[in-house]
Amino acid sequence: MSDSVKQRAEEETKRGRPMDLSRNEVIVQTTLELLAEVGFDALTIEAIAHQAKVGKATIYRRWASKEELVIHAVSSISPFESIIDEIDQTKELREQLVDLLCFCFREEHEVYQQAMTAIGSAMPHNKELEQGLHKDFYRKLRTALWTIIEPYLKENHTLHTEKLDLLADVGPALIVYRLFLVRKSFDRAYIENIADHLMMPMIEPNIITEK
Repeated sequence: MSDSVKQRAEEETKRGRPMDLSRNEVIVQTTLELLAEVGFDALTIEAIAHQAKVGKATIYRRWASKEELVIHAVSSISPFESIIDEIDQTKELREQLVDLLCFCFREEHEVYQQAMTAIGSAMPHNKELEQGLHKDFYRKLRTALWTIIEPYLKENHTLHTEKLDLLADVGPALIVYRLFLVRKSFDRAYIENIADHLMMPMIEPNIITEK
């Protein structure tokens, strides 16, 4: 749950109206489904409320705007806090990187891929959406990458900020490009190619082959 949603939940509780968190899940899932179906620009709070069978006020008590709701919904696709726990750290580094991108973009879920395509098309002309996703999604992805890579670094070696930024850019950029411009879905094999041909060559000089 995002900090803003937690804060609103606490405020609701103080006023004697505990927030129904299961309703949050329904609203978020409905948002992703409608986003995949109609795109970001045509998505409305009214339509989400109608399909989720809640009042508009219920949504606005939790999220101040459509952009904030969509950013939270995207974060629910990629809950980085639980992703790190799910990744098997006994695997080779390459496999962990592939798993991270698969988990982040839910490569097996067509609706989520379509939702991400819709977001990709909206970001160039919506600064609030772009900045919110950068702050939430990109920052957490970068942190997750460092958490995975750091144990494999050779003694006295590190990754410069520029290289870590580039690693965090490569996977999402290619996946969004494929979804939005090429209009093709992706699978694990596509992500494996990204890891094999782009990510691993960037970091191999700095890492040991085994932990």
